[in-house]
Amino acid sequence: MQKHAGAFAQRGVRLVAIGQGTGAEATAMAEKLSLEFPCLGDPQHEGYRALGLGSSSWWGLTAAPFLEDPKTAFRNLRQADLVASASPRSDVKQLGGVLIVGRGGKVAYLYRSATTTDLPETAELLAAADGLVA
Repeated sequence: MQKHAGAFAQRGVRLVAIGQGTGAEATAMAEKLSLEFPCLGDPQHEGYRALGLGSSSWWGLTAAPFLEDPKTAFRNLRQADLVASASPRSDVKQLGGVLIVGRGGKVAYLYRSATTTDLPETAELLAAADGLVA
């Protein structure tokens, strides 16, 4: 998302990431990744539950990614923050997603990840953002 932040800003969209840790842990992660948008914490996973974001199986978390796309799986493993994943607030099986909220708090777009690395294409997100201003 970071490399496309300008394209979202041009559309009047503000990016915000939400992680499983505390606010301080999320801020530290944003600084570590040099993110130009805020990172908020959800240590109780309330937002994940409210959006119906599921959990991966152990198979889907460990073996399946290496069988489906070994190159990407190894890259993701190298980039993983293993210290953060050991936090008592972290659930390594927690699946993420993408939410776009329009004016008035109306959900304009919701994508629920099917795997831990599953995210929509940027073009799809930009199209959804375009729909907010159309």
